[in-house]
Amino acid sequence: MPRQEFIDLVQEIKTTGNSRKMSIRDFIWLFDYCEKRTSGNVWRINEYLHKEKMIVNPNYQNGWIDEIIELKEKDKAKIKNGDTNNESFDPISRLSVLEATSKTPISVRRDAKLEKAYHLMWQNDFSQLPVMNDERTVLGIINWQSIAKGFIAKKSSDIVKDYMTDDFTVLDENTPLFEAIKDVIKYSVVFVRDSEKKIKGPVTTTDLNEEFIEQIEPFILLEQIENYIRLILNNKIILEDLSKVIEPEEGRTIDSISDMTFGEYKRIIENEEFWIALDLPFDRLEFTSNIEKIRLIRNTVMHFHPDKISKQELELLRKTSKFLENYFEIKN
Repeated sequence: MPRQEFIDLVQEIKTTGNSRKMSIRDFIWLFDYCEKRTSGNVWRINEYLHKEKMIVNPNYQNGWIDEIIELKEKDKAKIKNGDTNNESFDPISRLSVLEATSKTPISVRRDAKLEKAYHLMWQNDFSQLPVMNDERTVLGIINWQSIAKGFIAKKSSDIVKDYMTDDFTVLDENTPLFEAIKDVIKYSVVFVRDSEKKIKGPVTTTDLNEEFIEQIEPFILLEQIENYIRLILNNKIILEDLSKVIEPEEGRTIDSISDMTFGEYKRIIENEEFWIALDLPFDRLEFTSNIEKIRLIRNTVMHFHPDKISKQELELLRKTSKFLENYFEIKN
């Protein structure tokens, strides 16, 4: 049994996440008032380290007795968020995921001439503009409809403030996206307040449509590609011959093409004997290379990886789906 000092040290390392460096001599002494690496001492230390999920680096069993080693907790599996393991991973999609929330809005001042608003909306193909005198406050919005209503009311003013409306809202960038949808639909336009209290946006229904298309499109394309591959394999390979390249795990049987995994499709297609049977007018190496890339993309998408697939990966899915669609249109 280790000394209480050693037990306390292990708990401190686990609590703080900070490792502790010391000499091998001090490490062994701290464990149980011993300085020698006898087989019995080493066994007891290793048993305790294993039980507590701790590791010593470099191995204390080798090297000079006064060499410095590091006692730390074994690495734990973490969610990969971007390029790093991030303990602040957020499982909720926030309003900030929309590209529009990173943009500083083009605005018009409250006391500006109406023709200034005309010009900015016309030049940028906008249907509305926020009325702002500073970067942190939206005073209102002016749009073609509010201008038309002013003309109908025969307003004599040519100042923006007399044509603006309060038919908008401002949401925090951390607002859950699902909740924000209701406000975007209600107001047609929403502005976003970032962490520095600055106004970003606007967010419109078009932005929502683009976001959901971006999230859903990979699933749809992958389904189409998989269905095309199933058609390529359909009625071409003797069922019992599949066992030449496919060994399903225990308890799983393959009775049809639909029972196969994406990786198994690839193994069939890249097999030279089966490739001849498929009678495809494609380059085998190029085609199987693309299939492998798509398999990796599929793993990312189907396992709901926190990072979206890249634009290049999405474009590969689009091109492959279209390529296979064209093949079957010509073939049939």
